Amino acid sequence: MDLKQKLAEYIRNFNFLTEDEVQLIVESTIVKSFKKGTLLLKKGQVPDKCYMILEGCLREYLPLDGEEKSTAFYMEGETVTPYTSSGPGAPSKQALECVEDCILTISNQNFEDELRRKLPRLDAIIQHVAKEKLGKAKEEWANFISSSPEERYTALLETKPALFNRVPQHQIASYLGIKPESLSRIRKRLLFKAKLSEDLV
Repeated sequence: MDLKQKLAEYIRNFNFLTEDEVQLIVESTIVKSFKKGTLLLKKGQVPDKCYMILEGCLREYLPLDGEEKSTAFYMEGETVTPYTSSGPGAPSKQALECVEDCILTISNQNFEDELRRKLPRLDAIIQHVAKEKLGKAKEEWANFISSSPEERYTALLETKPALFNRVPQHQIASYLGIKPESLSRIRKRLLFKAKLSEDLV
């Protein structure tokens, strides 16, 4: 399937857009494919692009003391805005890579401003989505830092079950803040509990 057709199919899921508006967005948007392992952003680079994932998975990580600390995973339908807390123009402390072959839309602030100019009613929608995403991120972070590794694992299993078959286990362990062997122990413990519950039924 053509990359632009894939984008059009995705956008049509938003029923509030007319077909003419869908086509306008598709014609204005850059869609590119990237190979697994591609670094979209390196530590120290100034981030100036945003992405939406049509296919594939991205990992955000912090290079620290010779290791990579996974900080986020993004899959189909999710947007990635890798701007730093220091504001626009500041170098990134994190890196962003494709952990699978990916098909992504690529945009920047100029693109969004131009799209708002062409489709003024999108402005309210974009602002609503941005606020919703920020609120969700704050809630997830609060839950993350106040939970145990096992609770983090369970939450990730509930929200992104496919992730466990798509990225290496050591990257998931890094995201959860534990060693790979600790992740193995948690999985075995939960499997044992699940089997015990089944035997008691």
